Amino acid sequence: MSNTLRFKCYHCIHCCFFVSIDEMPIILEDELHNLKLKADEYGINLNITKLCEGFYKLVIYGFCPFYDIQERRCRIHEVKPLSCRIYPLLINLKTRDIHISLACDWVIENLDMLTSNNVDVEEVFKYEVENIKTLYRKILNYTHRY
Repeated sequence: MSNTLRFKCYHCIHCCFFVSIDEMPIILEDELHNLKLKADEYGINLNITKLCEGFYKLVIYGFCPFYDIQERRCRIHEVKPLSCRIYPLLINLKTRDIHISLACDWVIENLDMLTSNNVDVEEVFKYEVENIKTLYRKILNYTHRY
């Protein structure tokens, strides 16, 4: 099975704009320190709420404060949370189900190919899937600790 389709971020802004609490990024305990350091560096006040032991929610209405609107890029790409690194894949932390966001312009453009039987979705989203695996490992570590 030949698969040349690969996800390519179009920098379309949809992943970094939030209107509901369900869309907002989950922050793991070990990501919190770097995020706060970057916030201090940029003079940003973060609104973070604790979900449960080891898990936090970055509460954002509108654009992420780390998103450079004019450049259409994340200013903290090197330390952005795993929940951001997996986009356009989305994970439901309660059920651990994985979905593909229909807000992403690239996904919409390639939806017919993504839903065909001859596409290996794990290969299309190779980088994002690797980050999901890392996220799953961390989730398991947190849930086993508490």
